[in-house]
Amino acid sequence: MKLQVKGERDKQLSYAFIGLSSLVFLLGAGNVLTGSLAWYFATTQKTITTPMSYNQPFASDSSGADASGMTMFATSFIYWRLNVSPENIDNNQKMLLGFVPSTERDLLKKALDVEAERIKKGGITTRFDTREVRVMAEPGVVEFNGTLKSSTTNGAITTPLADQEKRYRLKIRYENGQVNLLDFSELQPVTTTN
Repeated sequence: MKLQVKGERDKQLSYAFIGLSSLVFLLGAGNVLTGSLAWYFATTQKTITTPMSYNQPFASDSSGADASGMTMFATSFIYWRLNVSPENIDNNQKMLLGFVPSTERDLLKKALDVEAERIKKGGITTRFDTREVRVMAEPGVVEFNGTLKSSTTNGAITTPLADQEKRYRLKIRYENGQVNLLDFSELQPVTTTN
């Protein structure tokens, strides 16, 4: 009788152990599945943002923004670099450099220092009138075409300078809500020889 009860109890304990082990395995698999789905949705979920200075929203996720967002970022960078006067150039350049990663900052800073010296020395005020904005197929690349209008002020006399047709290429990275300006270069016009 004792042997039969002990055998029955061992059998029930083994069934309970097998049942609990399979439950632990299923719960572990469920946690892995739930965690991976949560990670996937957190990194791919689109967020709609409308910046205060613009009246158009843009969509973004953790790895990038759409063409509308890239255009807005690039427009702000163009404004800070090209719409300047001797009074605001230092502040505009400081704002612009705040978006440049430290590894690329020195090259752009040198170019901006040359521009700042020329603008301050000549008392030049510039304004960039955008004619065309193109978001390129390469991710984060935006090109601007337009006219750079300049004038110089000496006291109460304003002397307009010759307008210049300019083309700029900006490479921007948007990652996890952080905007980085990787490149801001002027494209030289192509000259053809016949």
